[in-house]
Amino acid sequence: MSAPLGSALAQRVVDRISPTLHHNVNVMDAAGLIIASRDASRIGTLHAGAREAAATGKPVVIRPSAERDGMRAGVNCPIELDGAVVGVVGLTGAPDVVMPLADVVVLTIRLLLERDREMDSTALREARDRELLARLVNGGSPSVSLERDLAKGSPSLPGPWRLAAVLDRSSAGPPAHRLPVRSGPVGDLVSRSGRYRSASFQGALWILLAAHDAGALSAAASDSGSVLLLGDTCTGTESLQSSARSLGLLVARPEILPPASAVLHLRELSAELAVACMPRETAGHLAARIADLTDTQRTTLSAFLDAGGSFSEVSRVLYAHRNTIIQRLDRIAEVTQLNPRNAHQALTLRLGLVAARA
Repeated sequence: MSAPLGSALAQRVVDRISPTLHHNVNVMDAAGLIIASRDASRIGTLHAGAREAAATGKPVVIRPSAERDGMRAGVNCPIELDGAVVGVVGLTGAPDVVMPLADVVVLTIRLLLERDREMDSTALREARDRELLARLVNGGSPSVSLERDLAKGSPSLPGPWRLAAVLDRSSAGPPAHRLPVRSGPVGDLVSRSGRYRSASFQGALWILLAAHDAGALSAAASDSGSVLLLGDTCTGTESLQSSARSLGLLVARPEILPPASAVLHLRELSAELAVACMPRETAGHLAARIADLTDTQRTTLSAFLDAGGSFSEVSRVLYAHRNTIIQRLDRIAEVTQLNPRNAHQALTLRLGLVAARA
């Protein structure tokens, strides 16, 4: 589709090049009306030579002997875009002298029109992606229309899908007041690859991707200071919406996320998701359960729970002897009245650790 030639762009070109030329420059629309000129009195008048050039798609040369009806000696060259004439450039002067100059002006205007059209296309695509992802995260979209929107657009994502959210650990304040995440290796990958649908809002960079395409994203997150939350693999729009809402709850409470990991999988964040859904008073009650533990005891407890109760793994991670680990766990049970070796009581301790991060 050909882009229309507006008077603002045309006058901008005329104002920019006029000081370097000794010839009057006019820019006409496809109907032959002058829409920009160094001679402001001519704007809005009809130029017969330009109308002929627009109609034929060929340059119209006016010799000095043929000057008439306000047409001065010079050339009128059509501006073509996508095979259609969208305007005409006219330069006054000896035709042999001004023809090369007119060609340069035509090329300049065509490049500007193509750039503006590309920018408009990019802005439209970004707006569509933002609307799609916002509907996913905030809910309220019928599955049928959602699946149609996922399949169309660029790139097409027919499924299965994964939704991801990228957070900047250095940002302060609640998500709604943080600057959107766009910089760094993750943002660069998203911008240049063309494989993702993405948008920044609510303090995160949201990325929709094909389920098999998470490897490069994870690698980019590992090389940056960002945190990548990876949603579940979803074969249907209902599960995708559910995964998106869960990610939205975690993005709203970034302080409860594990502090050391660059890539976090939603399937491993059940305790964090549970705390995110709790009333603040309930989370505070859980945090109080471990309030009297020292930093060393909390680190030991977290490592023990993460290792699934494996003493050898905890010893390896903490560089501590097995007997030391056992002594610390016994002391944790004494202080909290909850035994980390008991599965049900370990769950309460896990939730307490998460709640304490807030």
